[in-house]
Amino acid sequence: MPGAERSAGRTGQTMSDMHAAPVPPPKRHGALASWLRGALTHPLARDLDLDSAEATVVHGRMIREKAFLRRLYLHYYDQYEACIARATPGGIVLEVGAGGGFYNEVRPSAVSLDLRAGANVDLIGSALQLPLCAESTTAIVMLNVLHHLPDPVEFFRECQRVLKPGGRVCLIEPYAGPLSRRLIRPLHHEPWDETAGWTLPPAGPLTGANMALPWIIFKRDRARYDVEMPHLPVDRFRLHTYVMYLLSGGVSMRSLAPALLFKPLLGLEHLFAPAGPALASMMTIELVKR
Repeated sequence: MPGAERSAGRTGQTMSDMHAAPVPPPKRHGALASWLRGALTHPLARDLDLDSAEATVVHGRMIREKAFLRRLYLHYYDQYEACIARATPGGIVLEVGAGGGFYNEVRPSAVSLDLRAGANVDLIGSALQLPLCAESTTAIVMLNVLHHLPDPVEFFRECQRVLKPGGRVCLIEPYAGPLSRRLIRPLHHEPWDETAGWTLPPAGPLTGANMALPWIIFKRDRARYDVEMPHLPVDRFRLHTYVMYLLSGGVSMRSLAPALLFKPLLGLEHLFAPAGPALASMMTIELVKR
């Protein structure tokens, strides 16, 4: 996204913006929202136990078979690659929460890790106890994973342990902006609580979630993050994905757009990049080990 990627501290946002109080979202479980969720739910996702091996397989199938969603994942994988190119070379590239994706098709040498049953990955394990040696890793990349972690601080500490100096973390996560509060929050099945703290109550790997958690850490409580993680600072922060994730249907809803519209819609997003704080539904945070 030309002109949209900026180093930390140069995002064009004021300190009051960075630590803005949550805006009360519209009521989530209204009759219209409930009807729309039911009408748009993908047949494969109905009555699916999200923590089951079946769910992992179904999610992987939808990511690959829904053409618009596959294009969106490839776009996100491009962001992985850009982050890796900025990192200290010579170490492991680790994708956390890789079970449903296909990043191994883009970078076959990447090591994949997941905690979920049914995940076809190199390593079964927790992001809170990474099975890697100290200073062995060039980059850690993850898509829609941080908001499922029960203790993000423990994960950040693990990143500091396994990354080489100059190694990087690429986090692609939901953003709590005005538009996403009104479109994504009412329709998505996962919890969204902007008043919560940094941890999650005990639950399964997917049913445990707070979609607002990345926004809480890197927007609402950014000053706290900077104090607690001085050796893993935010180097880049970028807002993106205005309506494309909603149109893709994600891994729970029907796709609302054909793949041929992906490139024109991406072009429109580039054109409206300055409106990211109002229109974005996703954000990319890049951390670097000092």
